[in-house]
Amino acid sequence: MRYLTLAPAALLLGLATSVSAEESTQWHYTMGIHDFIVEQESSHTFGFNGNIMIEHTTASDIYLSAMLDMFIDIDTDDLDPDHIPVWFKSDYVASGEFYHIDPRFFFGWQVDLQGKRNTVSSIEKQAKLFPGLTANYQGQESQAQLKAGAGYYYLEIDDDVPRTRGYDRGDFGNGTFAYTFMGSFGFDITPKLKMNFAAQNWNDGDKWLENQYRFSMSYDTDYWEKGSQWLLYVEHTEYNLDHYAKESVHSPNYLPILPWDNDTLVRFSLVVPW
Repeated sequence: MRYLTLAPAALLLGLATSVSAEESTQWHYTMGIHDFIVEQESSHTFGFNGNIMIEHTTASDIYLSAMLDMFIDIDTDDLDPDHIPVWFKSDYVASGEFYHIDPRFFFGWQVDLQGKRNTVSSIEKQAKLFPGLTANYQGQESQAQLKAGAGYYYLEIDDDVPRTRGYDRGDFGNGTFAYTFMGSFGFDITPKLKMNFAAQNWNDGDKWLENQYRFSMSYDTDYWEKGSQWLLYVEHTEYNLDHYAKESVHSPNYLPILPWDNDTLVRFSLVVPW
């Protein structure tokens, strides 16, 4: 599996695909269901989702991948009464290897561009562009990766809920130079059943911006087509809202821009070669 060279934010793509020497370009699509959870509001937003994935290895062994997800929510709990129940997620990755210690250990480079648009938890827009260095282990039944990078982090909050808490349009966006650190570990339970765990942090050098924890489990199956997989993916994200504060966060009058600061995406999908 090639997924250890992918950004952990693209774990879904990495777990779903592999690249052979004979085929340097592969397409996949997924169909699935999801639950988008905001635990602090006891909110569950169920829906349907799908994506298109492509990966390509160049003649010089540079690995390129792109993934675009679309989610259609069945929005009934009114976290945001004006939410349009369609949202998007994207991941683009370029990676390569530059030094092998032995066949299992190697160092590499990686550039990630990730984004979200219009989630039900009031994340209106997010963009993360981070080049970085990786240290990788790839054994027969276990894999691990460490990554450190620096780049640009941007998060924009949807305007509906913040307006009820005294925030104006100029308060909704936060863009900054930032750093990221990530660790992931995966193992094969059986030749067909695989698991992966990852944790990643983004910070601006003084304060943390976002923490994310990911779990994925895939099972190889020929249920739909040869080479297809069942995939369970869980992504829990915590946001630091103190960067939006209009007054001291220790003030008794302080209201954060949102009444919640984390969300969890749970999705179950069938991944099919195209």
